Amino acid sequence: MTLGVNDTTSKAAYTIALSMTPMIGGATARQLINHCGSAEAVFRDKSHYLSRIPGIGPKTINSLKTHQYLLEQAHKEIERCRQQGIRILTFEHPDYPERLRHIYDIPLTLYYKGTTDLNYRRVVSIVGTRQATSYGLDAVEKIIATLTKYNVLVVSGLAYGIDIHAHRMAIQYGLPTVAVMANGMDQVYPAIHRKDAEKLTKNGGLLTENPLGTKPEARKFPARNRIIAGLADAVVVVEAATKGGALITADLANDYDREVFAVPGNIHHTYSQGCNQLIQQHKAHLLHQGEDIAAMLNWDLEDEKNFSASQLKLPKQPEELNEDEQKVYKILTQYPDGLLLDKISWYTQLSISQLAAVLLNLEFKQYVRACPGNRYQLRAV
Repeated sequence: MTLGVNDTTSKAAYTIALSMTPMIGGATARQLINHCGSAEAVFRDKSHYLSRIPGIGPKTINSLKTHQYLLEQAHKEIERCRQQGIRILTFEHPDYPERLRHIYDIPLTLYYKGTTDLNYRRVVSIVGTRQATSYGLDAVEKIIATLTKYNVLVVSGLAYGIDIHAHRMAIQYGLPTVAVMANGMDQVYPAIHRKDAEKLTKNGGLLTENPLGTKPEARKFPARNRIIAGLADAVVVVEAATKGGALITADLANDYDREVFAVPGNIHHTYSQGCNQLIQQHKAHLLHQGEDIAAMLNWDLEDEKNFSASQLKLPKQPEELNEDEQKVYKILTQYPDGLLLDKISWYTQLSISQLAAVLLNLEFKQYVRACPGNRYQLRAV
């Protein structure tokens, strides 16, 4: 299909179309792209090839083949977002949040409207109950007040209670704040927070993985929570019952190897039980103030120079490597302990078969060594 778009836009359209395809989440998409080499190849490859990919069954293949029209929808989405000043960040985009690249159920496409770098040096997500008490609201303010000296990006979900208070306190104390939404960028939920959302676009941003027109259905919120967890270095839970979105976010953060903190509360209060439970089960550190986060993450020991992760310089690559070899070399410089084969494939967008040949060449050239468990790392210089 040719719609008069440049190669970059066309490539993004395939990724957007894949993210729109029913029955295909981040983990399945990663598996498909790892083996096919790109989102475009996923749509173009024959069914008999796709059926040989581990974990890919007839229902997934049928969904791909019966939703080819989504490519045209993706091109239309790109144009609508351009007209509304919404940035589309596919996982291949250089401004895509680096922290999210490392979660297993990565959102393939993000829609963003704001001014803040999503690769901010330090990111803290704050979540909690919609039924916040004065105790919880006061705790949020004190945490954010003590985080100001560390220049963090505050992330939350724009919901009633703890979430919206976290956004408001961040703005009050001069910190950027990003709201992750479970709906399309053309809507604000709850609608009463529309003015807050407008402030966020100037003091941080609005972020979602959902295309325009997506309504805030209940099933969208757990998926939204994984982005809140994955974006952060640390997740803070302030007031939560024993079940609900805040605890889902905490569990996801633990799955993603993020530090989780919880504010303890009255043992008789419903919305302290979830936080107390997290602490009791060693799923969260007990939190008194924002400086507890800084101490756990060793922020006081870091160089305080103000730069974002997107500005970090990588070691110079050997000039004699070809394009694919340079991709692999660049990725491995960021992981001194090495990376598993499938993760290298995902980050470089080389198929497993292509990658195997590239890694073999790098081994012959003495740049890379194979480690047990299908892991590869750079040789010491």
